Amino acid sequence: MGLSAAARSAAQSFDRTAADYDRLGDLAGNDSIMDWLGNVLPSAGGRALDLGCGTGRDAILLAERFAHVDAVDLSLPMIEIARAKRSRPNITYRQADLLETADSGDYDLVLSVMTLHHVPDLRTALVHIKGLLAPGGRIVLVDPYPSRRILHRLVPLRPRLHAMAILRFGVNLAGRGPATAWEIYRLSTRRAWLDHRVSDRFFSREELEQCCAALFPGCQLERLGGSVVGLTWGSTL
Repeated sequence: MGLSAAARSAAQSFDRTAADYDRLGDLAGNDSIMDWLGNVLPSAGGRALDLGCGTGRDAILLAERFAHVDAVDLSLPMIEIARAKRSRPNITYRQADLLETADSGDYDLVLSVMTLHHVPDLRTALVHIKGLLAPGGRIVLVDPYPSRRILHRLVPLRPRLHAMAILRFGVNLAGRGPATAWEIYRLSTRRAWLDHRVSDRFFSREELEQCCAALFPGCQLERLGGSVVGLTWGSTL
């Protein structure tokens, strides 16, 4: 199935930043998220689905635990990087819209990391994700929500991103050396990357909690650092 016009438009932002996104992942991956995933993902299973797989980092983590992994992303350049750098015999990468992903009720695990804040309607996306899960399966979601700090409400996101990049540069200069610190800063402040970051559609913590309470009774919500939350629901397989 081809992408809808709306999905194609949304993908263009990722298309322009795919290589930078992947390189930033190489240089400055989020260890807290990876550590958390390592603890909450089932140790083994049949079929897994990675929604919004990007360039494949989480897909290869799933491939170590599941017999087969379907990994989908809106952006074809992201998928091409994933196929080139993180191919595995049991991973199938394909370009697709999250909401157009079929195979309802077929997956033992559905994973989505830092993807839901790009969807136009959170509840619709979560209903669809729930429908993809096989009986006894497990859903694992990771996503950010807006900070409630007064500074974040008063200062636009773009200058805040610049300020955070400068602060990280100082930390990385001491911990990683000047070459790596400069590369992370340079990639983090490119116009295309900042345009991509400020286009995000963040949902509130309240909206997330209300949707999850209705759709995933008994789910576990954990703060993973900053304004990032992790959700688990369903069987441990």
